[in-house]
Amino acid sequence: MRVRSIPAGHDYVRHAIGPAAGVVVLDDPVPDPAEPSRWWPHPVLEAAGRPEVLDGADLVHVHFGYEHRSPAQVSEFVSAVRARGVPLVVTVHDLTNPHEADPAAHLERTGHLVRGADAVITLTTGAADEIRRLWGVDAQVIAHPRLMPAEITEPHRLRRLDHPGSRGRLERTGGRRIVGVALGSLRAGIAVEDLLPQLADALPDIAELVVMVRADALAAARDPGHARHDAAVELDRLATRAGVEIRPHERLTDDELCRALSGFDTLILPHRHGTHSGWLELCRDLGLPPVIPDVGFLTEQWGADAGTYDPAEPEAGELRRALETALESSAVPARTQDAEDSTVAAAHASTYSTARATAAPRRTAAPRRVVDPRRVSPGE
Repeated sequence: MRVRSIPAGHDYVRHAIGPAAGVVVLDDPVPDPAEPSRWWPHPVLEAAGRPEVLDGADLVHVHFGYEHRSPAQVSEFVSAVRARGVPLVVTVHDLTNPHEADPAAHLERTGHLVRGADAVITLTTGAADEIRRLWGVDAQVIAHPRLMPAEITEPHRLRRLDHPGSRGRLERTGGRRIVGVALGSLRAGIAVEDLLPQLADALPDIAELVVMVRADALAAARDPGHARHDAAVELDRLATRAGVEIRPHERLTDDELCRALSGFDTLILPHRHGTHSGWLELCRDLGLPPVIPDVGFLTEQWGADAGTYDPAEPEAGELRRALETALESSAVPARTQDAEDSTVAAAHASTYSTARATAAPRRTAAPRRVVDPRRVSPGE
């Protein structure tokens, strides 16, 4: 079965679908030959106007990367796929896009995909319940597999351990603990000015705060006209505080990112909103206890005790308690890579077979019918 995954070139897809028996994930089309590894914006999402992008696919599976399309364009994409009789599978990773300030448009786009799909997948029971409430569609729950290959993460996870069977803490000179935050490129859904001052105030006496941020994003945000200028001002102010390090960095390889994160004793996720998070899975890969914002279904995704906080009104006392929970937690259990990936891949292969059976009547009915995607409803 040849699967056109949107996208294919993502760590989640490689672990969740790549090992499935009888499934071939087609390579992403290359939008720009100058950047052969870049899959976005994904050309297959333009199927309404370029039907040839569906050629060679037995099934289309949408994960993410459709936020640049309008809700109407997503609706037309769904109609174009269905008009071809190709099964459509959708995994709802995000009901609320963590990178957009206004979640309404993403929810509308996702609704078109969910209502038009032959099968819907999500990562947690809570998200499945919300999908049923919003659109009356039953979603299959398939847990997130590991995010990065074990050959990358395991050396760094093991480096965090004092010795086999330890609680997973990295002993430091003077007993200091390192609290980490990764801000990436300062996208809209990343909290800075409302979270980090409270977090700095909440640090236990034995802890220091390290804030990672892309150097180019921080430099750009220092422009007074930039949308994240207030965040840059706050980061520059925090850099003057004792016990706080602002660590600008260039784009990191996976190994470099894992090396940096493995130097932390806990990682604070700075999401203002969201549904699930790949950062949680990377924490699990590395055996790194997280502090989780109380949004979406992140705590259910983690599936174990964790420190949490309210990102709408972060407060130093709550953050201190969350930090204490994370810093005193037992070791994060090691992942069982082969069993985990193969189980998730087998579940996807089964879903694909069911989706093909659902779509079969469309493939055999009126093969010469010409369909105007603008006149086909997403649920037809």
